[in-house]
Amino acid sequence: MNVKKTLGLGVVSAALGLTLVGGGTFAYFSSTSTSSASFNNGTLSLQSDPSVIVNLSNLKPGDTVLRDFKLKNDGTLNIPKVVLRTSSAITDAQGDNGSHNFKDDIIVTFLVNKDKKESPLLVISLADLEQESPDLVARGIVGAILGGEKSGIKAGTSDNLTIQFAFKETLQPQNYYQGDTLALTLNFEANQEKGSLK
Repeated sequence: MNVKKTLGLGVVSAALGLTLVGGGTFAYFSSTSTSSASFNNGTLSLQSDPSVIVNLSNLKPGDTVLRDFKLKNDGTLNIPKVVLRTSSAITDAQGDNGSHNFKDDIIVTFLVNKDKKESPLLVISLADLEQESPDLVARGIVGAILGGEKSGIKAGTSDNLTIQFAFKETLQPQNYYQGDTLALTLNFEANQEKGSLK
């Protein structure tokens, strides 16, 4: 009986040992793959050339000033529209303007966007222009008929525009404006296109 117990115990021990060895060497197939991602943001860069579009002195009623300028997209993203925001400040040299507003008598005309083949874009007093936010690179019906570029400015391209400033002649004495100065700021604001599914 002792021999049977010893043999039985030996068989059990051997089976347990084989189980541990077998369990420790259990293997399976595996595979690993790594993917990396890179995000490179585009740039939005709008430049006006020249940076000072108009700098006038010795203006008198009836004067008209014509200037060409360029809006350039130096970035990598397309610009769908360029909104003009205008502000100006008047210095009344003699303090005698009264109810007269120099801004009402400066007429701004965006004569043409040569790339969009639009003419005229806008004819408006400086006072009213300050209340508006026109898109200077939009193509309208005329431009579509004449084959002008689509609205906006593609990356790496530019739009050529012509602007006119006129000091309105009222056929009445305008002596109250003598010596007055007007500081004009034209801000061209560009925004990105809508995001798209990549």
